[in-house]
Amino acid sequence: MAIIKTTEDGWDCVPELKDVMNEIDNVNNIIYEIKNCVRQHDLYDMVEELKNMAYTITDLLEDIDTDREFETVDEE
Repeated sequence: MAIIKTTEDGWDCVPELKDVMNEIDNVNNIIYEIKNCVRQHDLYDMVEELKNMAYTITDLLEDIDTDREFETVDEE
């Protein structure tokens, strides 16, 4: 396992995770609709949107090298 030294104390050192979160943010309106029992979109459209998100997120996650460990270091 590779140890990566970084000055980042969060997950900014893995920008691919931000891409995953952006995909999830794209369907927040559907998530809200489901959680709050609001019916505004067609069921077919919602299911297709969620499936597309799942495929995209899976692809993004598979591209992340998980054989790394990050160690935060001072900027000195």
